[in-house]
Amino acid sequence: MPTANNIRIAKNTMYMYLRMFVILLVSLYTTRIVFNVLGVQDYGIYNVVGGIIVFFTFINSSLTGATQRYITAELAEGNLDSQREVFSTAIVSHLLIGLLIVLLGETIGLWFLNSVMNIPEDRMGAANVVYQLSIFSTFLSILQAPFNATIIAHEKMSVYAYFSIFDVMFKLAVAFLIRAISGDKLIVYAILIAAVGVLNILIYRIYCYRTFGMCRFKKPTNRSTFKGLFSYTGWALFGTATYVGTNQGVTMLVNYYNGVLVNAAMGVSNQIVSVVSQFVSNFQAAFRPQIVKYYVTKDSFELSKLTIRASRLSAYLILVLLVPICFEIRDFLGLWLGDYPQYAVEFCLLTLFCIYFESICNPLITLITSDKDIRKYQITVSLIYATNLIFCWIVLWGNAVPYLVIAVRLAIDLVLIVSRLLLMRRQWYDFPILEWVKKVIVKPLLVMAIPVGLTFLVQMIPVGSVWVRLFLFSGISFAASALSVYLLLLEEGEKAFLLEQFARIKILSCK
Repeated sequence: MPTANNIRIAKNTMYMYLRMFVILLVSLYTTRIVFNVLGVQDYGIYNVVGGIIVFFTFINSSLTGATQRYITAELAEGNLDSQREVFSTAIVSHLLIGLLIVLLGETIGLWFLNSVMNIPEDRMGAANVVYQLSIFSTFLSILQAPFNATIIAHEKMSVYAYFSIFDVMFKLAVAFLIRAISGDKLIVYAILIAAVGVLNILIYRIYCYRTFGMCRFKKPTNRSTFKGLFSYTGWALFGTATYVGTNQGVTMLVNYYNGVLVNAAMGVSNQIVSVVSQFVSNFQAAFRPQIVKYYVTKDSFELSKLTIRASRLSAYLILVLLVPICFEIRDFLGLWLGDYPQYAVEFCLLTLFCIYFESICNPLITLITSDKDIRKYQITVSLIYATNLIFCWIVLWGNAVPYLVIAVRLAIDLVLIVSRLLLMRRQWYDFPILEWVKKVIVKPLLVMAIPVGLTFLVQMIPVGSVWVRLFLFSGISFAASALSVYLLLLEEGEKAFLLEQFARIKILSCK
């Protein structure tokens, strides 16, 4: 890979990690405050009703990725006029999609909330307020997708990182405000979170309008561009809606059979899993524009090498976090939340394994969806993943423990890995599938047996203080995992790069 691209990816990765570490610390503290202020019942209600925010956050991410693919391609091949055409077309297509989603939300979604969902009668009014605010935030977020895509396509990860830090700081302020403001805490929290969303959208738009010439709207005139972008966005939306809709459907099934207290357990696990997922997603964001550019320019050698590297490093990142979390999750939840909901531990562990297998596939997904025609891919993987809802209904109908729904999702994720590799072979025949399996799945899992065994032995040492136990054992587990990755999994060039970055940090700290 050219040196300039390596430097750019490295810098973007460091910006995204700065973003992630700040978000990690602030989000965990914010969640603790919100959980204690709202209580288990209202926190569960917000998770299941306000889950539409999560639903459409993923949809917005899909729309951003779809638009980013076209904008990145135009940056590689087009000019300012064609870039403005693509951006303006994206604005119009997202407006149409946003209106459609609002229509569905205010008809089918509203009926489902009031007729099917298992919510205490005295909290239905608050639940409806949360739902309407979620719809409002969703519409604005969908219109925001082209602006987010423009920033990422231009690889302005420093700006993206700073704006994300502002967002999490605003939410921390909201957590403190709901403690001081009287009234229905759930409604107050939903209103303030919606206000933060509006503020973030304004910040992004002002920056894009002032920085990128392509963000100046012009009436779209190229019908083929509109047709291609709308079709691509539509199929991307179909795939993400199926994925998130299935997950949200499982959440509602859990609510129907077990109530909001189990939804609270799912909500707690989602917070932890979201942090880990964002950690690796931020890393992968630095690779996506380059993968698309290599695909557009038909550079098969660099494309395969970069895709495998992104998947491999993603696996390492998650495993380094996964080992200490799995061993110390009970102590962590106890210190973080106090009396945490039943089944929270099981939901956390199983969902983390799902995120691991889904994350290592993301670079493959970026490569496959770099093509303009993604219809066959989206139909195939969406139909497979949608079976999750059917099997989960069978599990819950049979009175099984609720966390088994995540075990079903894990099994389907393994099937999807095989499906994506087969689709990859058809689309990009030269892609080295066996090399990907060896370097991304087999070798990392074998190497991780070392820190797992060491952590298991260390945990036999009696330690009285829970705080000491958590930090000591987590530190040992993390260090053992990181050292195993460095010595046994990283390539020589990657080791040299890390040593160089540590040397720079040491020099800067001495000045």
